[in-house]
Amino acid sequence: MDQLNLVSFIFLVVLFVLTPRGALRSARLLRQVEATGAPLPRMRMALSTMFALAVIWLLSSINAIAMGRSLFATGGAGLREIALGAGAFVLLLGAIPLARSMRTPEQDRRSLIYGMAPRNGREFALFVVIAVMAGVAEEAAYRGVAVWILAPVMGNVVPAMFLSAMAFAVAHAVQGGKNMALIFVIAAVFHALVYFTGTLVIAMVVHAAYDIVAGYLAGLRAKQILAEDGVAGGSTPA
Repeated sequence: MDQLNLVSFIFLVVLFVLTPRGALRSARLLRQVEATGAPLPRMRMALSTMFALAVIWLLSSINAIAMGRSLFATGGAGLREIALGAGAFVLLLGAIPLARSMRTPEQDRRSLIYGMAPRNGREFALFVVIAVMAGVAEEAAYRGVAVWILAPVMGNVVPAMFLSAMAFAVAHAVQGGKNMALIFVIAAVFHALVYFTGTLVIAMVVHAAYDIVAGYLAGLRAKQILAEDGVAGGSTPA
């Protein structure tokens, strides 16, 4: 096995086997924590997420170098591509109220999304760092390297994007089954954005911006839930 095949194999194992397995395990553990009424390990989860994103980024970078490709190539993107990015961002924003409508107020209270949402300025600053890391690392891995590796093997880019979107959804298993289905659709939007713009950079920016907005709104909702329950939860994210 030559170097390219070896690094590609390691990358695929991490992205399609170890990451989904870890996400499913984390989802089970967090449900157990929730059942006992114990507080969520918020900081530990944040640090664990940052570590996982760093690993994914490192493996993506190694593979891109081995394949002679750049993760930050713009491909001559211009106003058309920027407009597509803006359109995708607006479309994705529509997923936020849609996800909210899929949950009852009681489900909101038990949702890990709100349990982990930033509740004050310091937490929001950390969340922004994680959002930027996710935008860069996840687009590089799922919309970039994974498709670059799988498309030639599968003979077509569409099944490669489908498998990558599935893996991306399962990697977010901690958010629950309904949200995983929505995340699959979000992943499909990002794949389409990369396909039609010819660059990962716009998708990285849109991904990070979407996560920041979603995190901010989730923080506001978490504050509202805490206020309704008469629990002090820190200052509003700002």
